[in-house]
Order: sequence, then structure tokens, then C-alpha cells
Amino acid sequence: MSAQEIIAELSKLNRTELERVEAQLHELLATKRDGASRREPIGRVLLEFAGKAEDLPEDYSIELDHYLHVAKRQS
Repeated sequence: MSAQEIIAELSKLNRTELERVEAQLHELLATKRDGASRREPIGRVLLEFAGKAEDLPEDYSIELDHYLHVAKRQS
């Protein structure tokens, strides 16, 4: 199917379907930018690391700014 044929069919879609098409187009454009291959969304990639950190203080997520900025200056 050509791009012109696809564009002609878009007018037949309802709003929800058009929003899905738009989201898919944005995803495809982002992954094909600069010739890049299809990539996983960053959230999915980050989930691979979720819960894997060891030897961190129990309040690390709550006090993240403290550990990133204050504790860093003190060492």
C-alpha cells in the first residue's frame, strides 16, 4: 500500500483510532531517526534494572537528592 493510499484511508478512522495511529507514528519516527534500529522504550529498559541495586541505604529512593548532592560534597 502506498503512502497516498494510507493517507486516504485515515479519514475513515474515528478519533481513538487516529490517536493510536499518531502514537505509533511518533514511536516509529523516534526509532528510525538517524537510521537507528527499533529500540525498546526507555521505561522498559529501566525496568530491567529495577530492584537490582545492592548495598544502598533503605531510604535511598526517598532521600535521593541528599545522597546525590549533599553526601557527594561531604566525601
